[in-house]
Amino acid sequence: GKMSKYFSLNWKHKPELASAFSLQETKLAHELIPQLEGKALLPFEFELRKVKEGKDRLIVNSDLAGLGETWLDYQSNSLAWPLMSERLKSVIEQHLTGNEGIDWIRAVVNANAEQRTYYIPRFEKKLDVLDREHTKYVPGTDQILKPYFSLSKINKYAVFHDELTFNLWKITPFLNVSEALKKAIQKEKLTGLDFEKTSVA
Repeated sequence: GKMSKYFSLNWKHKPELASAFSLQETKLAHELIPQLEGKALLPFEFELRKVKEGKDRLIVNSDLAGLGETWLDYQSNSLAWPLMSERLKSVIEQHLTGNEGIDWIRAVVNANAEQRTYYIPRFEKKLDVLDREHTKYVPGTDQILKPYFSLSKINKYAVFHDELTFNLWKITPFLNVSEALKKAIQKEKLTGLDFEKTSVA
């Protein structure tokens, strides 16, 4: 039978890891989205820094020494955007059905005098994915407490975004993947990511 489980894509939690900080860009992520319309390259670069959990705050340090892994396939970053290595992008592309409407923005990431290209998926159209009957809302509002996705809607996608307002669905950390794609990512031993089962009705 068809695999019908879906999983949210999350950053793997570690007490110490490399995170990409955007250089000279202070706008909030959602304010950046309209500026990137029609652009295939991020107009600023990232630099990897070491982020370590201190007692009551994060300690950020540009010295990356002592980190087991510096370059992750799903790279944590200061914009909380889905920043993906070429390998992760390629596994995703092999699984896309063509209904997702994804294009990719290139991003340059620097560390230790090395430079790599990463990719950010962008949805060109808002996908209709919710099962409105089972989704739990804040009473009297359309604010979602717990989303349920409709299997008949999402089974034509390998990747889809959560139900999000404004333009936040276009470039979003709230990505969900099919079980087939999850297994392919795990088979390739891609780094930096974790999966959590999503609720499907």
